[in-house]
Amino acid sequence: MADDHYQLVSIQDGKSDADAIVQTLSAMQEGRLKPDLVLLNYCSEIPVSYSATVQAVDKDSVELAVHEHQAVLLKQNNSTLLKSRHFDKGLAVHCYAAYVNIPKKAAILHNFAYAQIRAERREAVRVKVNGVIPVSFTVDGVTISGRLLDISASGISFVADSPMPATVEGTGQFVFTLLDTPLTVPGVFVRVKTDAENRQIAIFTMTPDRASDTVIGKYIYQRQVEVILALKEGLFAG
Repeated sequence: MADDHYQLVSIQDGKSDADAIVQTLSAMQEGRLKPDLVLLNYCSEIPVSYSATVQAVDKDSVELAVHEHQAVLLKQNNSTLLKSRHFDKGLAVHCYAAYVNIPKKAAILHNFAYAQIRAERREAVRVKVNGVIPVSFTVDGVTISGRLLDISASGISFVADSPMPATVEGTGQFVFTLLDTPLTVPGVFVRVKTDAENRQIAIFTMTPDRASDTVIGKYIYQRQVEVILALKEGLFAG
């Protein structure tokens, strides 16, 4: 799970926070707190979230009964986010998977820490693009080209083919194709970042018209369906 989905937060210190989290999960298992635990993972930027039940607590490890789709992602990512209204200060919890059994829909989690979920601040669902989709952004006669990385109804990011200019100001135009439909969409540069592969990722907001918004919405829905089908295939593969 990429760091841009969450940010670790310390309330007291690492051990004290982990102990408090385990105590909360233990209280759910014992019936002292109403169980409302939900797990959250991201697959191609799409949130996958199902409820889970605490089965047992052993020192600093917690065994959960989980949804089969979540088990697949736990196996792949080796980590997850936990959500419950019982966690301190309304925070989520990040943890790692010590053991995952997909057929048994079981997982043992450990290394708990409080976290703030950055991705939930987004106004629109964002999905990672499948395959290579060329894109260009033109503003004031300058054109920046690249390959789409992810897209939402209000934002877009792409891997730049060459170093980004020092300044990119004003409203420009994106040109790219989704679902065999050429699109021209106004956009504004937000920032550039360098990822773990040392690629420059250019991030923009955009304001599609109704026709473009419909195409983008269909693409996002299609990617969501593809992710669920991939999870189901992972069940059989696992």
